[in-house]
Order: sequence, then C-alpha cells, then structure tokens
Amino acid sequence: MTYQSQIPVSEPAETLGDGLPPGTTLCNGQYTVETYLNSGGFGITYLARDSLGRRVVIKECFPNAICCRRGEDVRLRSRSYDMDFTRAVELFQKEARALAQLQHPNIVGVHQIFEANGTAYMALDFVEGTDLFDLLDQHPDALTPEAVRELAVLLLQALSYVHRNGILHRDISPDNILLDTMGTPVLIDFGAARQSATQASRVLSRVHTVKDGYSPQEFYITGSAQSRSSDLYALAATFVHLIEGSPPPNSSLRLAAVAEQRPDPFRPLSGRFPQHDPRLLAAIDRCLNLFSKDRLQSADEWLDVLAGRRPSLLAPDPVPVDPEIETKIAEMVAINRAAIAEDDVERVAPVKRAPRPDPEEAKRAAEREYWAILNEDPADWVRDAATEQPTEETASEEQAPPPPRRRRFLLSALLPWSGRGQRRALETNL
Repeated sequence: MTYQSQIPVSEPAETLGDGLPPGTTLCNGQYTVETYLNSGGFGITYLARDSLGRRVVIKECFPNAICCRRGEDVRLRSRSYDMDFTRAVELFQKEARALAQLQHPNIVGVHQIFEANGTAYMALDFVEGTDLFDLLDQHPDALTPEAVRELAVLLLQALSYVHRNGILHRDISPDNILLDTMGTPVLIDFGAARQSATQASRVLSRVHTVKDGYSPQEFYITGSAQSRSSDLYALAATFVHLIEGSPPPNSSLRLAAVAEQRPDPFRPLSGRFPQHDPRLLAAIDRCLNLFSKDRLQSADEWLDVLAGRRPSLLAPDPVPVDPEIETKIAEMVAINRAAIAEDDVERVAPVKRAPRPDPEEAKRAAEREYWAILNEDPADWVRDAATEQPTEETASEEQAPPPPRRRRFLLSALLPWSGRGQRRALETNL
C-alpha cells in the first residue's frame, strides 16, 4: 500500500491555499505554527513555537506539482501521482534522518521528524540573523577581504564534515547561508531529497531544482554524476557573488559556449581583485571549472590551498625548454660547482692547490648533472651541500613550534547584534 492510497483526491474546482494557517498545531500539540516563511517546489517552511515557547523552524514535505491542500490536509492532485508522492515523502524522511546525525556549529540542527496531515515534517533550529543575500543588499561593503576569507574557512570546514558523513548539500547559495547574531555562518536547506526525488520521478523531474549561476552543469542534466566537487562549484559561485557582486554566468550557458568553441563567459577572479587573498581567488577559479575532474576534489583540498599546505594554484604551467638549452645549463652548473669546490679547497689548504679538472671529466660530470636535474635526484645535491653546523640560536628557532593562530572572528564585527561580545572571548586554531 502506498503512502496516500487511502486519501481521497481533492476536487479540482476547489480554491486551495498552500500554507498552513497561523495557530495550526502539529505533532500532538508539540508545535504551533506562527507564520509562513517561504516555499519551493518541494516544501513549505514555517516559523513555529515548541511546547516550551522556543522558536523552531518547521519544514513540510509539499511537492506542489503533485499535491495541494484541503484544510490542513495534503491531497493528491491526481491518483496517478500516488507513487510519486510516496517516493518524495520517503526521500524527505531519509534526508531528515541523515541530517539529524550531524552535529556541527555551522550546520542547522534537526530536532525531530514526524508525520501529520498526510505528509512528513522536520523540526529544525531557528537561526536568528540574516542570510548573505540580505547582508549584501543592506550592507554591500560589509564583507571585507579578511571576513570573506574567514567565512570561506568556516564553511569549508562545515562542508568537509558534511561530506565525510556521506551527504551532499546540493543547494549552496547566499540565501542558504545564514549569519547568526554572533557572526557564525550556518548552512541551511539541504537539497539532497529534492535532487533524489527528481531523479526518481518522471513527474517531479519537471520541477526546477537548479539555481542559475550557482548550480554546476551536472545539475542540469538528468542522470549526471554528482560529487563533492559539485558542492564546491556552488560554494565557489557563492563567493564570486560576495566578491564581485553578482553570481557567475549559468553553467549551462557556459557549457554551450565551450561546445560551440566560443570563449567561456566566466571571467576568473585571479588578478582582478588584488585586495583579496590570491590563493582564495585561485581556488575559486579552479572550483568553477565546468567539468568535475578539473576542480578541486574536496573541501579539505581547498583548505590546504588556503593554508599553503598544497602547491600553489598560482604557479604557471611549465614551459618546454629546448634540449640544447638544458645541456648548456647542465654544463654551466657543473663548471660553477667545480669552481666553488676549488675555492673551498683553497680556503682550507691554500698550499695544496687542486689541479683543474680534466675536460673529459668535466663533460662526464656535466652529463651526470644533467640527468640529476631531470630526475630531481636530491642525493647529488646533498653531497655538495655545505656541512656548516647551525648555531644554537638557529637550532632553537627550528625546534620551537609555530605559535597558535587566533581567530579574530571578523564576521561578528560585521553585525551590530549584542551576541558579538561573547565571541571575542573565544580562541581557536584555523
């Protein structure tokens, strides 16, 4: 038996509203709806109070393409949608259970999952604050380069945690990132259930589930593989909006331009915003590659780039060198190193002057040096390295651990709310 096989179909002539009216109680009176917040193709969100008077967010599974409301109950628009609705509810509940296992300060918390009115609901944390869209609209100059970099670190740490738990967000954009009253960014509104539902149902696949400018090209093509780098594309597009003031061009349009051998309409950030961390800009550009294989593959990789633990993305591609030039360089290196060795011998024992090297031996040494350079063999360099012992002061500096970095919580300085002072007392390492 399917989920709504016993629910009567709504009369098509009825005029129905989508949202639950204020004062509606859910879960045996545990929650009382205060007001409608927003809605999309797959759900409606409400602000509510729990039985202790605390504010919570209630998210209702409501795929409006196949259902409508009569009174408080959810009804199918047609009996033919029974299986589609059942699948949507199952995926909604599956996602809610997965999110309920996540415990992270930068991820919205799920308190409870329950069924009512012929559909499913989840109760989530209410995050008091503003989303990045509103912040950009009201305070366009608030996000300084330092704050943008801190925001990137915090969101990448949260995204790394999400990915390690086997979940993709699939809907990262400025309106799904909130800043609470202490300046803490919080990821909300995961889109995993919506994506899965559109792939599982022919009817639901018609519902628009991408965000132009933020979704990677694989989100536009049904059945395309999605990975961690898909979330990184959306996060990079979000930072393009924060830095440049608007999102990048739609990835579907970019893909069409490349297919037609026209220039990619996206302009990389590197070199255009010198006030921002060049490593952050290079990572954003890398993650906005159209094809997944060309992006950074994990949030941890992105964090390593920002911390300098990975080779710089700013390094130019190696330029091919003529073999004759390489041979000349090798010969010059060999001659210079022989001259340095000769000078060292003269300083130690000036009376015993070493004879000049035989030309044939120098040629053989040049060949050995040439192959050592090509093979990047450090042993050939170690033998000739100076044996000078480090001083006590130098040795102590090398052994001393690096001082811990203090987070200054620049994001909290953007906001005038009272919780900011509590942040200043906290310290942590990046």
